[in-house]
Amino acid sequence: MDAAVIGCGRMGAFTSEGVRKFAPECWFPLAHAEAIEAADGLDLVALCDPNEEGLARAAERYGVARTYPDHRALLADGAPALAGIATRTIGRADIISDCFEAGVRAFHIEKPICNSVAELRRLEEIFARDDVFVTLGAVRRHFAIYRDAVTRASSGDYGQLLEARVDMGPGALFWAHPHSVDLILLAAAGREVQSVQARLGEVERDGDTIVNDPAILAASVWFEDGFAGHISRAHGIDFHLSCERARFAVMNDGHSLAFAAADDANPYPATQQVEFDAGNAAQGALAPMLQLTACLEGDAAARAANTALKRDIVRGQEVLFAFVQSHLDGGAPVALADIDPAMTILGRTGQFYA
Repeated sequence: MDAAVIGCGRMGAFTSEGVRKFAPECWFPLAHAEAIEAADGLDLVALCDPNEEGLARAAERYGVARTYPDHRALLADGAPALAGIATRTIGRADIISDCFEAGVRAFHIEKPICNSVAELRRLEEIFARDDVFVTLGAVRRHFAIYRDAVTRASSGDYGQLLEARVDMGPGALFWAHPHSVDLILLAAAGREVQSVQARLGEVERDGDTIVNDPAILAASVWFEDGFAGHISRAHGIDFHLSCERARFAVMNDGHSLAFAAADDANPYPATQQVEFDAGNAAQGALAPMLQLTACLEGDAAARAANTALKRDIVRGQEVLFAFVQSHLDGGAPVALADIDPAMTILGRTGQFYA
């Protein structure tokens, strides 16, 4: 099936050297074009980027003849079955809508998916269709080590799963925390969000528009049965799952899995490393690309999993907006229905945008 990548920078075509050097193996292949190249059933036929030099470099690297400075020209020459969308957030909702109108039915989209509540409502209608399949650039949920940790913690063997916590350092709302929220929603396993509460760093406002990308100082998401997800500024990129009688943690962005549980002889739990092998499981951005491919081929299990994922993608974006709403309301808990429908977040840091 034909695939295209719109946006040929670091996430679209060229994984950064820092990530290549330090990230664990579960992260690769990461760039959209790399993952499409590795995916059986997909053929990378077109690339798009307004940067002429970057576009030419990507075309040479991936051996792609069809190149375009504008996504509308790409679509006019024939819409692919699958589009990787790795642009900046501003304008991304329009690109998704244009691709859908042209006939694209599978999307791997970098995070966050949009800038405004109004854009989200438009995308929500598209995502709700049974013939549209979507995955998000918050890809940790697809990695075997994260899924294994959630499975163990949710098994009931250690009592009820009480909370998840994501340590992401001094992360910004749109730049870093779509990842945090997506991991919390993975652990929540479809539970309904009851309320959201957050305290942010400096928020630069222009009417209903948040101009900057504020840091999250602390944030919590509360779910229907008391389960909670928390975001901290603790050093590291760690994902903690706490049960009544044990805790699990994916450490250092997927490098290792830790486990701790008390026993009858010693009430103080000792942390130990869990031997973990992903085996032949697809990792990195290849895993979501293969889910999309299976959906396009009519695989019922893949389509069911994607329906749940699409719900989390929309819910995750709502939670990001709700963090801002809570902060503007003095840090009070807010329901998702309380978000200002006129809210827009541009996500600017210096001269750059998320």
